[in-house]
Amino acid sequence: MGTKKIYGEVEFIFKKTQNFEGCTLLNGWHGIGECGFISMSHIVDNLKAERIGFIMTNNIPQFITIKNEQITFPFEIYRKGNVVVILPIFEPIKSEHLKFTKRIVDWSMDEKFEQAILVGGLDKRLEDDHNMKAIYTNAYLDKKKETDVPILNEGLYVTGPLAYMLMFYELNSFPAVSLLPYAERSRPDPIAASVAVEKINHLLAIDVNVKELLEEAEKIEKEIESLIRASRPTERENDSDKGMFV
Repeated sequence: MGTKKIYGEVEFIFKKTQNFEGCTLLNGWHGIGECGFISMSHIVDNLKAERIGFIMTNNIPQFITIKNEQITFPFEIYRKGNVVVILPIFEPIKSEHLKFTKRIVDWSMDEKFEQAILVGGLDKRLEDDHNMKAIYTNAYLDKKKETDVPILNEGLYVTGPLAYMLMFYELNSFPAVSLLPYAERSRPDPIAASVAVEKINHLLAIDVNVKELLEEAEKIEKEIESLIRASRPTERENDSDKGMFV
């Protein structure tokens, strides 16, 4: 028997009852270099995580595809032990970014997750001596000793769903960190995504194979470009994110 959690117009639907207390939530979006999506997709595949649920909205993107002989949904939830991944196969329409991300934050706090690790990307043209920067909520800094990834430089900005999630987690004093590897802005960048995956391995003491991610970089780029092309024909101009969210 499945379960459903309803937050306004956003529904979290699960195949069976779940206990998320003490879990870590992982999430990434279709931003610069597609780092968030690539890293989340690779973690799900490499850990052989179970698809445990879906997120539905009134304006859910009208796209599906097939993976492992089953229908994929635009917004899926996977789990392996205490690691839970929200995988957005497609981006929610821009007008829904605010309420969609707020509902994810509300749900994760209600379910007593321990922390959230979010992945985005930074324009590689701005790269300095470090291959990645991070943004930490105050609650994360209060509870975690390890913050060896430098904080994002002043004057640089994060936009889109990732920015909303960081805002809401900060407002609610919830431990969250966003990992922002430097990535190619003009194309999917699996190499940059691997930097974030390696850091997640370290933070969570898991062993996601990044070698496969690097070896299949060209194949991954083509698959993601195909997804992007598929979603473009029906995008309304006002709702288009131009593919440039961090």
